[in-house]
Amino acid sequence: MSSPSSGIPDPSVRATDRKEAARKWSEEIRAALSERPLGLGGGGPAPGGRRATVRLTVNASLRTAIGRTAREHGVTPLTVGLAALAVTVTRYTARLRLVVGSASNGEAGMPVLLTVRDDQSGAGLLSATHGSLEHSLSHHTAPADRPGDAPAVLLEFSHDTDATAPASSSGNVVRIAFRASAGDDAAELVATFPAGHYTRTQLRRFLGHLRTALAALTGTPEAPVGGLSLLDDAQTGELLALGLGSALPSEDQVPVHTLVAEAAAKDPGRLAVACGEEQVSRGGLDAWAARITSRLIAAGVGRGDRVGILAERSAAAVAAVLGTVRAGAAYVPIDPAGPDERIASIFADARVAAVVVTGRVDQRLAGLSLPIVQADEPAVRTGGTDGAAGTGTGAVRPTVTAGPEDAAYLVYTSGSTGTPKGVLVEHGQLAASTLARRQVYPGEPVFLLLSPLAFDSSAAGLWGTLTAGGRLIIAGQDEFRDPERLVRLVERHEVTHLLCVPSLYAMILAAGERDGLHRLRSLTTVIVAGEVLPEALLLRHTAALGDTALVNEYGPTETTIWASYRRCAASGPVDIGGPVPGARLYVLDDARRLVPPGVTGELCIGGAGVSRGYFGRPDATRRAFLQDPFAGDGARMYLTGDLVRWTEAGTLEFLGRRDSQVKIRGHRVELGAVEAALRACPGIREAVVVLDTERTRLIGFVLADHDMDSLLTRERLARRLPEVAIPARLRVMDTFPVTANGKVDRAALAERAKAQDQMARRSERNSPASGTSVAQVAAAWAEVLQISEVPTSVNFFEVGGHSLMIFRLQEALEGHTGVRPSPLDLYRCTTVETQAELVRAGSTGPPGAAPAGDGADRARRARAARARRARSRRQGGGPAHTTGSVEPD
Repeated sequence: MSSPSSGIPDPSVRATDRKEAARKWSEEIRAALSERPLGLGGGGPAPGGRRATVRLTVNASLRTAIGRTAREHGVTPLTVGLAALAVTVTRYTARLRLVVGSASNGEAGMPVLLTVRDDQSGAGLLSATHGSLEHSLSHHTAPADRPGDAPAVLLEFSHDTDATAPASSSGNVVRIAFRASAGDDAAELVATFPAGHYTRTQLRRFLGHLRTALAALTGTPEAPVGGLSLLDDAQTGELLALGLGSALPSEDQVPVHTLVAEAAAKDPGRLAVACGEEQVSRGGLDAWAARITSRLIAAGVGRGDRVGILAERSAAAVAAVLGTVRAGAAYVPIDPAGPDERIASIFADARVAAVVVTGRVDQRLAGLSLPIVQADEPAVRTGGTDGAAGTGTGAVRPTVTAGPEDAAYLVYTSGSTGTPKGVLVEHGQLAASTLARRQVYPGEPVFLLLSPLAFDSSAAGLWGTLTAGGRLIIAGQDEFRDPERLVRLVERHEVTHLLCVPSLYAMILAAGERDGLHRLRSLTTVIVAGEVLPEALLLRHTAALGDTALVNEYGPTETTIWASYRRCAASGPVDIGGPVPGARLYVLDDARRLVPPGVTGELCIGGAGVSRGYFGRPDATRRAFLQDPFAGDGARMYLTGDLVRWTEAGTLEFLGRRDSQVKIRGHRVELGAVEAALRACPGIREAVVVLDTERTRLIGFVLADHDMDSLLTRERLARRLPEVAIPARLRVMDTFPVTANGKVDRAALAERAKAQDQMARRSERNSPASGTSVAQVAAAWAEVLQISEVPTSVNFFEVGGHSLMIFRLQEALEGHTGVRPSPLDLYRCTTVETQAELVRAGSTGPPGAAPAGDGADRARRARAARARRARSRRQGGGPAHTTGSVEPD
């Protein structure tokens, strides 16, 4: 404690009490310290600790206002400067408590703990800052050997008169000074800073915003701090212009199915869709869709209804979607690979009026009393007059007129409570998104569709291709699982465009490198989306296919597939670029204010692609879709929850999520939903889920009874969750580590998972497998799954395996056995015992492939595979290191 005016310790207070108070003060200082005091990005310190200086002039009127405000509020000019600095730093960092060193005479600053609240007035902030200075002084003047000694701070501020040069500063400290001359009205703000951490542009902009904060505090000290804007009109205009996509002509935003019908009328015999050996002309597809439309209308489906689509990868799936929207209904696609419970719950939530199916998947709907249309039934497929791939000139084409506000599709994403949420996209939004795609990727593409309909990225390929008059090549049920077959598909059909997650593209590129990159020479554009693009993959792409454009797309389902894109240059950087045509991108703080370039904020998206919202969930829609304050006319914007910042080049850098949602192999997964599902399993009392070190799988930590059965738990989860959301490993603990405030320490659990993964890798490297095929296959599993004990009769997918991990297993098996089974064989043979039989039989996968050969050849192949894996690890990419789900969400 201290005298309120002098800051000198009160002698009546016992020394032990002062010592305890100093200790608590020191702990508060340490808790509020930040390694990035300005919230700006940057690398490490420059060689030799080089420092730089920037200056900004302060006019005489502002200097006078600072002095006047200090006198009127009974504080010092230093207090006014600290208060303005606190506002500026809070806006840059989103931290409401910060530590600034109050420096003088070139010495290290005294730590001052400052707190800023939007609801306090400027005068209230000045008073609180004065109190913080007094509080720090009372402890800082205590004996130096006390336990309350505070650590050094990385941001210092001083207010000096008659100082002609900045005080000396070293290390990583940013020192900001208000320097004035006693002889005239000259004043300036000066910043000295580590040149390796910040740029002159960043600090010059920061000083400008500090000057703005000084002017606001001294001009209207009675106004709330939250209303203070650091940006002037010119800066606001520049930020809005950065995020504004080019305009979309409203007259060209025709419903997508109308454009497809127009293309069929112009050239009905031209090929539209190919899948396997099946080829469908534009006219044939038009007639096929018309028959599906007729069946749906006869079943009572009308405008505004929703129709489930449960279809395998096929041309029939395309006809099903086209026939549904022509009936005036919205299509609700479900991946047939999902569990029955998920399929039933989504169709129930969507309140579908009918379901269109392909193949034998109608058996999955045994418990649902709904009209079912079999899209690939011969009578629906060919009709009575059109022929197998006919023009359909004699077909009746019933079409219900759809307006821009009618629903086009309803796609379900993960929900934070474990219940999927359906995002409803209207025809106007789909038309705008598709038109934007045709503007960014002009021409008539030959597009390889890898996404199942249940992923909204499928709409990019499907509608973007068919409305442009292009050709859609669909990877079939077996083809999409095998990168080598995908490469041959590109070559066979001379594919020009494809879209997939980066991890799958790494697999395709690796297969091309093995089989010959000439097979991929037809590609003009590769689009990656759904997960972060590794820089190593960009370098690999450039080296392998330098003439092929690599485009990094970003966009949540809620904004109709995409919102930004970046055509990547060989030299980088890797970011998510700028707005697509028709979009508006804003980087906002928690109070929905624009933040300056270089400052982290939440990406909010407005414009033509913002969807209607979440079907049947008005509260969730109101929380995520707000009125756009920068557009007017009742426009809305979507709060993505993604953290980004504008770069100096005017592009967006993606920094991660602000909540518990993560992207795993392109899928959006809510950790809270997985944890809720785990807690609902017998024997589990509490659960925490974290990402593994490669960010491709989940690791679950649980507090559980001793008789908990992990395999039964996984089976139960598989009935509720998609495969990607099921933890690869479950680890039972006695207690969870906690943070200082008593919350579960997720970072500590992630570090524990990382350490155990590293131990598993070392164990695998140091324990060569015995010569039996079962032992060799088990060693390959241990390497890929990063587990020490491998059950020989358990399904690969029940112990943490996933779809793209099959390709890593293929590599590992070749390394351990010299045999390279095909991915399809590995999908069919999913235990150690059955894969050992593959090895003994010398199976190498695709028909016509050469057998493994004799022992010398097997050894050579094994050495080559191990070398490839080692090279891939060193380069940070490739099939041995990058895994992911086949498709983005």
